[in-house]
Amino acid sequence: MYKLAIFDFDGTLVDSAPGIVDVMRDCVEEYKLAPTILDEWKNLVGVPLMRQMEIIFPDKSEEYWLEVATRYRAIYDSQAIEICPLFPHLISMLERLKREAIKITIASSKRRYLIQTVLDHHNLSHYFNLVVGAQDVANHKPHPESVFQTLEKMSVQAKDAVVIGDASYDLDMARNAGVDAIGVTTGIHTAEILARSEPKYIVRGLEEVLPIILNGRLTAA
Repeated sequence: MYKLAIFDFDGTLVDSAPGIVDVMRDCVEEYKLAPTILDEWKNLVGVPLMRQMEIIFPDKSEEYWLEVATRYRAIYDSQAIEICPLFPHLISMLERLKREAIKITIASSKRRYLIQTVLDHHNLSHYFNLVVGAQDVANHKPHPESVFQTLEKMSVQAKDAVVIGDASYDLDMARNAGVDAIGVTTGIHTAEILARSEPKYIVRGLEEVLPIILNGRLTAA
């Protein structure tokens, strides 16, 4: 049994990928950008927003990046709760992990207060021992800083922890930290993309995550 489960947020605990893509689409249409921008942009869910700007607008100025990012945040923030419905089996999974005294944390590139807003709305905050958001680290995914910080604060060794995420950035972060990873195909990235990051497991949803955490390295789901 693992002692610590480190979850990504968007696309892993909440089914926010469709809503995030809708906000991206609103920005693309508002700024009259090429439709191909959306195809590139949506694959960057899980990357800090300003880094997304650098990637999709390499020839634009920092002022432009900030303008688009600010507009994106304004649209997103106005509907943050609606964009983040809970995945099936989430609450039952959290309850079981809590009963087994497994520490539960979040490591996300989203701003922490938005995560907390969603958790509070659904009365889920008490399940989580720690939330590490975008502003809590200097180096974002796939850099392992979020995992290292979590391991230290939770007093857990890397061999006893597992990262659960829907994007290659999450799984690469785990690998860079020397921690096992479970990829879930509930977000933007397909099983084929997730496999390139060499997670220990790839599953279809949280109901398949739970037995893996409980069984540790002994069996696959």
